[in-house]
Amino acid sequence: MLHDFIIIGAGVTGITLCKLLREKFPNILVLEAESEIGGLCKTKVINGHILDIGGGHFFGTKYDEVYQYIFKYLPKKDFNYFQRVSKINIENTDIDYPIESNIWQLPIEKQIEYIISVVRNEEALGVKEPKNYEQWIRWKLGNKICDNYMIPYNIKLWGVEPAEMDIDWLYKIPRVNVEEVIRYCLEKTQDVNKYPAHIKFYYPKDGGFGSIVNAIAEDELQYIKTDTKAEKLVFDENSKTWLINDKYRAKNVINTTPWNDLYKSLGEPHHLKKHFDKIKYNKIVVSLYEKTYTHNYHWRYIPNITEQHHREFYIHNFAPASKNNGIYIETNIDRFNKDKITFQGRNICHFETKAAYPIPVISHADAIKNILEYYKGKNLFGVGRWGQHQYQNADVSIMEAIKFVRDFT
Repeated sequence: MLHDFIIIGAGVTGITLCKLLREKFPNILVLEAESEIGGLCKTKVINGHILDIGGGHFFGTKYDEVYQYIFKYLPKKDFNYFQRVSKINIENTDIDYPIESNIWQLPIEKQIEYIISVVRNEEALGVKEPKNYEQWIRWKLGNKICDNYMIPYNIKLWGVEPAEMDIDWLYKIPRVNVEEVIRYCLEKTQDVNKYPAHIKFYYPKDGGFGSIVNAIAEDELQYIKTDTKAEKLVFDENSKTWLINDKYRAKNVINTTPWNDLYKSLGEPHHLKKHFDKIKYNKIVVSLYEKTYTHNYHWRYIPNITEQHHREFYIHNFAPASKNNGIYIETNIDRFNKDKITFQGRNICHFETKAAYPIPVISHADAIKNILEYYKGKNLFGVGRWGQHQYQNADVSIMEAIKFVRDFT
């Protein structure tokens, strides 16, 4: 059979593409390397705890189309709705996120140190904007915030030195000016509209975040082949079609998985090797613990470099159906040592992701642009977090899938 599209990967992007493309094309096939669909959006119930084994996922979006799409398959009434409560543990104090708006929650002597540092930031002094992450964040926020929060947290999260990272992803970081920081301290308030994402969010009442993917996928399962890795992709210049694994043929292929994992499958295109080498990602370990807590936090950032993990999630506070003492934490796999875990609590289990975050190393944007442009000419496209190699939340990946189908047809 000649398929109109073969989609590589059955995460939220791949499943959305399958569903939308089937409305316009008769022959769609999705190949999923794992035995389960869902990618990073899988959920398991373990000892009464609802655990999102791919890490923290919460549903909120600026796109009405995405709300309409999700609520069509999992109705709005099946979600709880929350005002975000996220904290940063810094200077032995839990303060509200983001730090720039909440320095006033630190002890007064620490407030003075941080404010002086912010006032003396290089941007305020008129220094030219730098080009790597570490220099940029110091330029923007001053050394104190960087040394005690932004730099150690991002080293823990990404697993690379900040000086190796580009600045094109920094729309994720709220940008406030010196006058705002001082005003927040004097007024002892914050502007929650400075949050970059998820000021408020939805979370399914049952089944964890994975229930969203499962609802979308319900009518698509017959078009998905699990346990089927795309190990060989060959483009026939004569017929202008792709042959995958010497078995599946298609007019068009859409990749929703990390491109560097496909380098060998694509026959090691040496003229693109320098670009593929810039496509990097990390992995995390999600660990479930039982530990009593009485606060209302949804999650907390842990920049302290002596702690292995970088984030903690308090499950019952956003999933009330879950057992009430469950916490899961995220740890970069390169920092994870199960024999030297620093988090205190009763460990239940650990899960390792196949891929977690695209790492924005310097020149990564040009690299993925060149890869996508080359393969677009061969009807091989990239969509979503991995296909476009961008730090996209699930809602953005869904929107990119919607836009792809709309623009293609």
